[in-house]
Order: sequence, then C-alpha cells, then structure tokens
Amino acid sequence: MYKLLLLLLPILLFSKFQVTTSFPFEAHIIKKIGQNHIRIKTISNNFSNKILDLTPTEISSLAKTKVYFNFSLEIEKQYEKLFLEANDKFNRVNMSKDIKKLKYNGKDNPYIWLDPILLREVARNIYETLVEIDSFNKKDYQTNYEKFLQELDESFLKTKEKLSNSEIYNIFVFDESFDYFAKRFKINVYKKEKRILSASEIKPLIEEVQRNEIKAVFTQDRQNISYAKSLSGNSHILIKTYNLYEELLFFNLSKISQEF
Repeated sequence: MYKLLLLLLPILLFSKFQVTTSFPFEAHIIKKIGQNHIRIKTISNNFSNKILDLTPTEISSLAKTKVYFNFSLEIEKQYEKLFLEANDKFNRVNMSKDIKKLKYNGKDNPYIWLDPILLREVARNIYETLVEIDSFNKKDYQTNYEKFLQELDESFLKTKEKLSNSEIYNIFVFDESFDYFAKRFKINVYKKEKRILSASEIKPLIEEVQRNEIKAVFTQDRQNISYAKSLSGNSHILIKTYNLYEELLFFNLSKISQEF
C-alpha cells in the first residue's frame, strides 16, 4: 500500500482538476491563485443575463466538476439550480461569501470585484476552497495567493493616487454596478433613471449639476449611451464608460482610473 501511494504521489501532485465559473473575468481571478494546477471551464465567453441553452450532456459534465465558483449573480443562481438538478452533490462556492454587501433596492449588491480591497476576501475564499480540494499543492496556492494580494494592494494604491488628483468626484450613474468602486475611492454617485429627459427637466438638471458640482456621467460599457447623451447634452458634463465584465482585472481598474 505504501509503495502504491509513492507511485501515485507524482500523479496527484502534477495532475490538474477542473473547476467551473460563469464568465472569463471570474476565471481570470481564479487563475491568479490556481495557476497551472487547475483547468477552468467558463460557461459563457461573454456576459449575458440570458441563460445558455445547454445540452443535457453539457449540464451533466459541468455539474460534475470539482467546484462552481461564482459571485451569486442572478444568472448564476439559475445555473446553480440547473446543475443541482443534475447532481444533488454539486459543489458551488460564492466567491464573495462572508463579505458584507452594499444594499440596493433591498437586495445585496453583488458587483464587488471593482473594489481591490474586497477582492482580498474573494482571494481568500478561492484559496481556501482550492486547498480544501487539493491539499497536495497548498504551498503553491499560498504563494500565488500572497502574490495576488500584493498585486491588489499595488493596484489599490495606484488607483487611489490617480483619483486623488482628479477633479471628477461627483458623478451620475444609472445603476448599482459602480457603487463599490465609488465607495472605496470616495466618489459620490447620483443615480439617474434610464430614460431620455423631457424639456421640463432640463432646467432642474442644470441646477442639480451646478449645485452638486457633477462633472460626468458614467455608463456601463455604453449600454445606456442614449440616456447618458441626454444628460450630457443638456448639462455639458462628460460621458465616461466602463466595462464591469472586462476579463483582465488590473487592466480594468487602471482603465477606469484613467477616466477620472
């Protein structure tokens, strides 16, 4: 038996196991800690609020992976239900578990990944899950985890420095997706409805902009560009865009900071 374990040890140490996540930006974060010890299957190559029409074979395969990492987005809750129906022992981990969430319309705001400080807790959840599944490679996971924490700290400091020199600190937004970034870097957000302004609303808008020194409207990846143009054109403020689901985390944080 002892000899058998010695023979199997190299296989255990160097074999990869598969985990699942929904989107490339999540896979990028998980890969920071798992590195070459894991294979990551993403359900979709692009973010969508519509669940994919997966075949029974695809559902069965995804339901049997070691763990499904997610941020408990509404679309991910639907996938969880689908996979649980195929495998009642399906293992899933909310990467933002035990993190105190902001509230929006009475519900938890799940969009925490634009906050590099909260991402430290996300990293811890990923690290602990991988170690639980694959204790043989704990040392490597710990090394990767600590390196990732350092990268997050550096990104936070660079972003903070950039924004501290910006004249844009009061902004319009259309939803809750920018709230964590704004709170971390002390940006004041004023939420607006997704609609075109009527003529009677222009004067109150200009007064609001002047009163609160609002300098820009931020919209998620041009999704609400017509509404942003309505605000901008009638108040002479800037239009800024960001991509909540950009795959490359540090590139995205840097890109957003450049908008200020």
